[in-house]
Amino acid sequence: MKTVLWVYIAFNLLQAVVLTFSPELTDRAYLGGEMTPTRHFQWYAVAGYHVLIIAVTIIAMGLQRAADRRKIIIVNALMYLFWDAGSQLTYWGREIGMATPDLLINSGVSIATGLILLAIAWLDRDPATAS
Repeated sequence: MKTVLWVYIAFNLLQAVVLTFSPELTDRAYLGGEMTPTRHFQWYAVAGYHVLIIAVTIIAMGLQRAADRRKIIIVNALMYLFWDAGSQLTYWGREIGMATPDLLINSGVSIATGLILLAIAWLDRDPATAS
């Protein structure tokens, strides 16, 4: 389980690096036009979210009780499923004119990430103690 969370941390680190240093790689799917300093800053702000997620995930992994770890992991999963994927599929993808394949790939990654995190939370249990 921790291996999957370390992969998740690496996934978020990669996103943070790309959004900080080459945001146009992500931006082109969003049909936003010219990469202005303001757009660049907006992607930099999104990179900051990924840095926060890395920190929160590392903290969660260090918590002693599985119930405490699950709370943090479930909140993160729900963010991916509803805030990110849900809002793109129900509103933002159409509103910004995102191409259907780009929308499905981007929201699909978020859905898969959310489902993996829910599976981790479901499987995360404290070890049974010997009596």
